[in-house]
Amino acid sequence: MGKPMRSVTHMKRSELISVAMGVRYRRRELDLLQRAIASILGQSHANLELLICENDSVQEARELLEWYAARDSRIRLINGTGTSLLSEKLNRCIGAANGAWIARQDDDDASDPLRLERQLAFLQEHPKYAFVGCNVRIEQEGGILGVRQLPPAPVVKDFLFVQPFVHPTLLFRRDCLDAVSSYSQAKSRYGCEDYDLLLRLYQAGYQGANLQDPCFTYHIPPPHVSNRPFSMRCNEVVTRWQRFKALGLLPRALPYVVKPAVVGLIPTGPLSRLKAAYRATAFHKENRHE
Repeated sequence: MGKPMRSVTHMKRSELISVAMGVRYRRRELDLLQRAIASILGQSHANLELLICENDSVQEARELLEWYAARDSRIRLINGTGTSLLSEKLNRCIGAANGAWIARQDDDDASDPLRLERQLAFLQEHPKYAFVGCNVRIEQEGGILGVRQLPPAPVVKDFLFVQPFVHPTLLFRRDCLDAVSSYSQAKSRYGCEDYDLLLRLYQAGYQGANLQDPCFTYHIPPPHVSNRPFSMRCNEVVTRWQRFKALGLLPRALPYVVKPAVVGLIPTGPLSRLKAAYRATAFHKENRHE
């Protein structure tokens, strides 16, 4: 790891990026967690702090986090005792953050070295946007399936079918998160806390954008493993109903409200094949235009 970096207290706060990572790491293999942390510590924009709120991880993961924190003063371990939801962990990180910018990073994904530098420059050059994400490479079982292309400047209607941002790629202006009280910790938002947050930001008049170059590797589970139980899909139905109603999209958006539940009723095998076919078609179109 080398010598510890200088304390963030000596850095310029106006350009200090606070990276929030909520961790509940249950794998025995630590390669993904190690890669995620290293990808933040290796950013070209070194004026950052990595806030990690952990609870209910395997012992090996906790020891790895402590090892990193002891060797790089930019890492701050936030007490995650009592947290069960990602939203709770992220809010604790945000509450302890020193930066004027809040970035996200998940414990099984990886940021390209220039990600934060490029996103910060974009927001500084485009004050109309409150947050920015980026296109992503989709990783599954150690291989890259392709690139997910996201709208460069999503509008509300882009949220109807599928969320037009990838949550862990986002960099926010701190004041916009404060204006909407950050993440909802309601249990009805479990599994869709990001969808709820972004729609509340749009409802408050904020806008987001996506860099069109992939600056991020997004890890998804194997085809036979679902990370969205039906209860989580029901939460998304409730969230869509409440947020779409507040945005004046009902009743015409009603089919999109019930979509998560309908998809959840499709058996795993056919659903996996449908997703694979969709991704193959989408990636083919994107690669054809590269």
